[in-house]
Amino acid sequence: MKQFLVVMLALLTLVAGCRQEDKTVTLDKSQRLLVKFNGKFGYCDRGGITVIPPQYDSASLFSEGLAAVGVNGKNGYIDTNGKMVIAPTFDVGSIFLGNRASVRKGTAWGYINQQGKMVVDAEYLSTFAFTEGLAAVVTGSGKEAKAGYIDPKGKIVIKPQFEDASQFSEGLASVKVNGKHGYIDKKGTMVIPPQFYEAAMFRDGLAMVKINGKFGIVGYIDQKGTWVIPAQYSEGTSFNEGVAAVRKAQSWQLIDRAGKPLIPREFGSATVFSEGLAPVMEKGKAGYMDKTGKMVIKPQFDAGSIFVGGLAPVKVGAGCGYIDRSGKMVIEPRFEWDQRVIDQFTHYYTHFVADIGTGN
Repeated sequence: MKQFLVVMLALLTLVAGCRQEDKTVTLDKSQRLLVKFNGKFGYCDRGGITVIPPQYDSASLFSEGLAAVGVNGKNGYIDTNGKMVIAPTFDVGSIFLGNRASVRKGTAWGYINQQGKMVVDAEYLSTFAFTEGLAAVVTGSGKEAKAGYIDPKGKIVIKPQFEDASQFSEGLASVKVNGKHGYIDKKGTMVIPPQFYEAAMFRDGLAMVKINGKFGIVGYIDQKGTWVIPAQYSEGTSFNEGVAAVRKAQSWQLIDRAGKPLIPREFGSATVFSEGLAPVMEKGKAGYMDKTGKMVIKPQFDAGSIFVGGLAPVKVGAGCGYIDRSGKMVIEPRFEWDQRVIDQFTHYYTHFVADIGTGN
């Protein structure tokens, strides 16, 4: 059976303790930027001041006030001041979502709370992040493995019965039955029958789906399963801020939720809008475009990612710095550009709701 997909952001994870009721934990959610320097990971604030020195072998973004970090092959969690608040005793640790982090010790997965206490026993083959109050978990092994959903206390809400499953978004989750993907609601009712080769999460009321196998075509459906944008593209992205990137032949274009081109222009690669701007490559350099197609920050960087809280990471040579919406370099590119960090940054802020704040 095809291996179950674990949430992309679960690059790091934890485990600990025994069951007990959650206590209120007040955490400082000041924004910290994950940076890499001399092969080690640390964090700076929005002004570029190093707040937590680069010292970790691996690290995640901060989420809900905590970040997973790697120390001597184990994962623990630090707060925004760099204090190790959950000891590094875990083999893998994910980000926190819904006051839960998926963790692994040995070969089994479970969930901890922000105190580092195990609130869902480590007994699963794999786990997904909690979104909208539920998380997909996989039980069994090999061909007998099945995915279902649990609540934050570990109670099975939707029994394990699917070949694959993903996180809930806008009230629906993609699941796989007999080799095809469909969508269920939070009661486990199949509201869109399994019929797709691939089925992405809902964003802006639409979900990208693929038909006709691995080399098939993609389009977009609404929450009733009705085709809003017919399958006609070789590739596509999920919608973000009302815009998706789709590919025909060798070029990409941007479309709105009605499937109409956003601007009369084609691109060499996909891009995504965030805070009204999208990184675009022109003649080998990255700049930023608004939704009218105007380049508001001229192409001058070797690469660039999305804006979050008014800042965007850009690549200059081998270095990583941050610019503001005017294009001014507010954090000099003295850090290392690490594509895994950038991918984590982009995925998290375009797929999960986060209180990113704007302060230090």
